[in-house]
Parts: sequence; C-alpha cells; structure tokens
Amino acid sequence: MHQPPETKTRVLVVDDRADMAEMLADDLCDRGYDGVAITSGREALHLLQTQRVDALVTDVRMPDVDGMMLLRASLELDPSRPVILMTAYGTLDTAMEASGAGAYQYLLKPFRLDHLVRMLRQALERR
Repeated sequence: MHQPPETKTRVLVVDDRADMAEMLADDLCDRGYDGVAITSGREALHLLQTQRVDALVTDVRMPDVDGMMLLRASLELDPSRPVILMTAYGTLDTAMEASGAGAYQYLLKPFRLDHLVRMLRQALERR
C-alpha cells in the first residue's frame, strides 16, 4: 500500500535582514522543519494568505508591514497558528502589546536557536 509523504511542519521566518531570516530557516530545516525565509513583511502577508503555514517567527521592526501587523493578520487568518516575535529592541511595552495581541512568545535578539526550537515545539504541541 502506498503511504502519503509525511508533511513537514512549515515555519515562516520573517526578518528584513536576509542573513538572519535565512540562517534561522536553514537551522530549522536542519532540525526537521520546513523553514521558509522571507525578508519582506508584505511578502510574508501574501504567503500567509495563500499558502499553508504552521507557525510564524517574525521580527518586530521592519519597513512597510511590521511584525505586530503580521501577528494580527496571522491570528485573523488562523487563530490557532503560533506566532513568535523576535526583536533586538525589546521594551516592556512592546512585550506586553505582543502578548496582549496574541503572540505565543516574545524573544530578545540575540537568542540561542535551541531556545527558539524548544519554544516552537511547545507552541505547536499546544496547537
């Protein structure tokens, strides 16, 4: 009997710094996820609307469409999709706003990849 191929968990990584987005997506791929790197919030928004995305990891500060806008749009499209925000410019106000808007977690850069992966795993299990 033919088995359907296993579908990997698709994680969209959004950061306007291409090196950061690609490094995180590649590291997630190395750990068994389908990591997709995007450097534009507008592009990420389009992808969230048109393709399957199981989790979103996004930078907060980006031109045009920022991480908070992506968080709100993602949860509108799929309230069960976990969203992890990351930023190098963390403030208590931003963390509280992210939490109040429905972010699963808020990470301060730099962070250890193991920490992100553990957080992602927990978020997806709760989904």
